[in-house]
Amino acid sequence: MRINKFIAQSGYCSRRKADELIKYSKVCVNGTILLDLSYQVNDGDIVEVEGKKISKKEEKVYIAINKPVGYTSTVKDKFADKKVVDLIKSNTRVYPIGRLDKDSHGLLILTNDGDLTYELTHPKFEHKKVYEVLVKGKPTKNKIQELKNGIILDGYKLKKSNIEFIANVKDNTKYMVTIYEGRNRQIRRMFDYINHPVLDLKRVQIGNYKMDDNLKSGEYVLLKSKDLDLIRGKYD
Repeated sequence: MRINKFIAQSGYCSRRKADELIKYSKVCVNGTILLDLSYQVNDGDIVEVEGKKISKKEEKVYIAINKPVGYTSTVKDKFADKKVVDLIKSNTRVYPIGRLDKDSHGLLILTNDGDLTYELTHPKFEHKKVYEVLVKGKPTKNKIQELKNGIILDGYKLKKSNIEFIANVKDNTKYMVTIYEGRNRQIRRMFDYINHPVLDLKRVQIGNYKMDDNLKSGEYVLLKSKDLDLIRGKYD
């Protein structure tokens, strides 16, 4: 990348102003004053402008993927043979926000925006997540009400959740489950607690952003600013 573009993308100044700074010996690369306006910045170069070290600002990328079953959403799991990040073709390195376990599928957000990651994963923000859940058997209304009220897992009382009946599927039951926290394998453990294990779990919504029904398993889309507003829970 040409030096003036590199400086401009750091947010320090415009390309034209960067050229002026170079002419006035205000730019150093690897400790040496730079006078070549056509210099191409290499990986590992240390660029300083008026004595201040600068770096190119990384463009923020936001992706919604329909995660398939069998893919892990953790990046650093060296034992995982299939990772969801392997499905993404991007020049920018992105990371999943939160997790969907290997046996679950559906909506997963990936980004390089640390602020958004913090906002969506910290419990204090209480961002809602909505799932379609197929469970074994037919739980009683009392058992479902117990889950709605919040059971105790690992010594922690879960926040109240919303569980709506969708349909009976042969001898099993399908629900729409909305939670406001994301403890490890929370929904699976909730239904294990009442002895009706989860057979299938699909996340369909985060905040007010709903996954497109036409988005096939393994496919993804780039998100726009209005999508991010929905994810943050705006436009109720």
